[in-house]
Amino acid sequence: MNPSPPPGFSVRHPLQADLEAVVDLMNLVTRTDSGRNVYGLETVGRYWQEPEFNLETDAQLVFEANDQLAGFAQVMCEAPPPAPFEVDSWVHPAFADRGVGEYLLGWIDRRIEQAATMLPADAPINLDHVFVYPQNRSAVQRLEEFGYRLVRQFNRMQIDMTAPPPAPKLPDGISIRSMRAGEEYDVYEKSEEAQVDEWGHDHLTFDKWKYYFIDATENFDPTLYFLAVEGDEIVGHALCRWERPGEPEVGVVRELGVRRAWRRRGIALALLHNLFGEFYRRGKRSVGLGVDAASYTGADRLYEKAGMTEFQAGLNYRKTLRPEQK
Repeated sequence: MNPSPPPGFSVRHPLQADLEAVVDLMNLVTRTDSGRNVYGLETVGRYWQEPEFNLETDAQLVFEANDQLAGFAQVMCEAPPPAPFEVDSWVHPAFADRGVGEYLLGWIDRRIEQAATMLPADAPINLDHVFVYPQNRSAVQRLEEFGYRLVRQFNRMQIDMTAPPPAPKLPDGISIRSMRAGEEYDVYEKSEEAQVDEWGHDHLTFDKWKYYFIDATENFDPTLYFLAVEGDEIVGHALCRWERPGEPEVGVVRELGVRRAWRRRGIALALLHNLFGEFYRRGKRSVGLGVDAASYTGADRLYEKAGMTEFQAGLNYRKTLRPEQK
């Protein structure tokens, strides 16, 4: 595996000053594949601010001779196995056949091999590559050539409202309200419990959850964190934000879940209708989310019942460098 960049290209690690150029490259790829911007400065910048993430060792930029950013890759080494290492690679469409993507996937392998020296000898090592769109055939082909296999498909779904949505129908004893000051830890605990059945869900510490869902969220609005409650007990949640990075006209459901003992009572559908209604009341007509196409709880069918439609598939590829010991 050649550790050198392809002829005519140079490499270096990113600086914080490169953030905007990197996000522009990522959105160029997603626009080419799906017609949409998907990433914002906040999203990637939050990742770069992680204390466990080191720009000098965990990310790589590739430049064409005229200093055109041609590719970018990064790895997150914080979560020890059995959780997979999260990796991603991005290639400017103009350089898709110039060896840039192959170099970046090779760099990822070498970085993970370095990280693996700090792990027990029998620890499994898996790499989960960030979603790629099926339209990006060059990316799919590269991943498969480097030993990645398709393990999951996630769909983006969206509702575009031309009239107020139905009012939520709640079971007896259940009501919906926004998160209150001082109950962040309770929301965290109940959301972690509700998400435990989601494929690929990694348990977060409270500090990490608070960082992702509150502290590092630009224009955080607690009134958009909706809770289904029975008395004082949180039984379900829908954590939303006013706009999707790169798509200010679209509200987003970051996470929706109902604890096991309260499922199949219509609470999740009521949460959806409630949040749709609140977005509509505030003037937002489109709301989107991502869903596992093979969800254990049948979430995709729930979202269709609520009036959402699928408009984009994302493919999750995984590579095993060292299998789990039996």
